[in-house]
Amino acid sequence: MAWKTTRRLMAALYLAAARHAVADAIETSVPRAQAMLIKEDLGDGIFVFRAPEALDVWTSTNTVVVINDEDVVVFDSCTRAVTAKAVIAEIRKLTPKPVRALINSHWHQDHWSGNDEFAKAFPGLRIISSEQTRDYMKRMAPRFFVRGLEIQDQKDREELAAAIKTGKLADGKPLTPEIRKSKEEDLALRDAFVAEVLALPRVLPNVVYRDEMSFWSGQREFRLMSVTGDATGSTVLYLPGQKVLVTGDVLVSPEDGNGPPPWTTNSYSVTPWLETLQRLNALDLAAIVPGQGPTMKDKAYLRRTIELFAAVIDQVHAALERGVIGLEQVQAAVNVDQIGRAYAPGASLDGFHQWVATFSKKAMQESLDGAVRDK
Repeated sequence: MAWKTTRRLMAALYLAAARHAVADAIETSVPRAQAMLIKEDLGDGIFVFRAPEALDVWTSTNTVVVINDEDVVVFDSCTRAVTAKAVIAEIRKLTPKPVRALINSHWHQDHWSGNDEFAKAFPGLRIISSEQTRDYMKRMAPRFFVRGLEIQDQKDREELAAAIKTGKLADGKPLTPEIRKSKEEDLALRDAFVAEVLALPRVLPNVVYRDEMSFWSGQREFRLMSVTGDATGSTVLYLPGQKVLVTGDVLVSPEDGNGPPPWTTNSYSVTPWLETLQRLNALDLAAIVPGQGPTMKDKAYLRRTIELFAAVIDQVHAALERGVIGLEQVQAAVNVDQIGRAYAPGASLDGFHQWVATFSKKAMQESLDGAVRDK
């Protein structure tokens, strides 16, 4: 009994030490966070600050900064406070002008969690979103954003405890010291991030609009449109004078820009999302800033994504109209590999196939008012 107690105590001390080490690995230094940002200068006072996933943790994020004659407008505010502080520090390196407007594209936490830092740094700040987005935000307590992580954390802890006890993983492979350390570090990283998210003050938009909104700073026009993307009521920003489109997650590429869209949507409003992309394609554009990934200098990625969405939706509809009723059978009837290969020639389609399966389910749910059978 004493030996078992000592073993449990040593394991607890080891895990506590791992948590502390990984918590330190989550970047909290503003200067180091600044050094991690990728800056793109689009000209005419328009800058993109790309925070890698290694910094913003939840996912990589893009913040757009527009410097006007007398003020600054910002689009999206990142996941973490330290990332927002880093962007603010970069803005102050560029200009002494105040940020007077911050636009939140949608309710996902990686697009508005930095609102508090911007509000503290720039008193009187107008935070703008669609009315729908603000309504979603006000119903979401901090735990909403981490509940899935907490559930996964408990599951992983139980699996690790069992592996430590037996010396084997769930698949029968041995629990090596290296695997154990990696799993403990993953748990510690998740703990640190969850604690940070739960402690973060949530600042809601104080200006909302429906459908469309335009405002000017000097001669520069800012045109906002409420559309459907990976979230309902998403805002995209169009700068007609500069022909720049800022999409939030209405259009997203992988962090390195190489490959198909990395995720789909919470809802199953996929046809309205396709219609949004088609509407954006009709704009006169010189640059597109996606929700993550590098700025696009033409419409090639946008048009390929329109082709992809339309092909999946059409093939799902065709399968249903032939009398196919099971989800697995509908998913098997969808083949868009040719489009997938066009995103990144020569790359594996494994991840793409998972995306197609998920998007196909969304299209099926939309087509049948949510009434989907697995088989």
